[in-house]
Amino acid sequence: VIDRVNYTKLGKWVDDLTSFHTRHTKSGYIEDAAYWHKNELQTICEGKVYFHNFTQTDQGTNYHLKNIVCDKKGLAADNLIIISAHYDSRMQDINYTNGRAPGADDNASGVSAILELARILSQNDLKNNIQFVLFSGEEQGQWGSKNYVKYLHDNNVKIDLVINADMIGYPSQGSNKVNVEYDWGNKVPTNDISSYIVGIFMKQIALEYAKLNATLTILSNSDYRPFEALGYTVIGVHDGGAEQNPNYHSTSDTPDTLDLKYLTSITKLLLATILELDEFGH
Repeated sequence: VIDRVNYTKLGKWVDDLTSFHTRHTKSGYIEDAAYWHKNELQTICEGKVYFHNFTQTDQGTNYHLKNIVCDKKGLAADNLIIISAHYDSRMQDINYTNGRAPGADDNASGVSAILELARILSQNDLKNNIQFVLFSGEEQGQWGSKNYVKYLHDNNVKIDLVINADMIGYPSQGSNKVNVEYDWGNKVPTNDISSYIVGIFMKQIALEYAKLNATLTILSNSDYRPFEALGYTVIGVHDGGAEQNPNYHSTSDTPDTLDLKYLTSITKLLLATILELDEFGH
């Protein structure tokens, strides 16, 4: 199944996303970007696709924003894995709302992987329920994921695992290396061990299925944070992150700076992880 990961489709989605002048959460472009993502998921995902609407107040202004969700129902009643990425972008100056911010690595790369996973897994019957979730407002402090996890928690939704992809297309450490982030010593200690076990599991999968050498690192700062804070098991994947990419939060974070073969490999890692967890009935 992992051989179905399509290099060309990943590249096309990155190109499409970076064609937005910006995807800044406070810009006029963010609404168009939200509808674009919903339309793409409706085309490729067999499950129900919908907006999770929320309002975020910042400095006296209300922002009406959208996360995009695709539900893929599995054969098990309760097991749920969320795989997520944020679709917003920004310049170095977070208040420069209308500056050109293509956001290829941060985070068109992660979004394209989620879209490709949705496309491929729609063709497979799985035991686990899967949610593909694209968040808005990550750059402002995980607005989208904070609002979404609150909604799930308030409705007593059981979540087995959250896998987050943020910056997975720029091989700053080498074309065969990837960082797998696990939870340790954060707000809730009871989810540490389960996260570490998944991290070890993914390290093995990375080598076997994607020919990637995975380094286990502690959680940094992305959309897994609000889930961890409410006790859910989380894991993250990234290419080295902000410190390693000179194009981070700039106009030069463009598709030509990415390595699509590398992005394809990390997408295979994510796909293999979901399929192996499904095999074990996680």
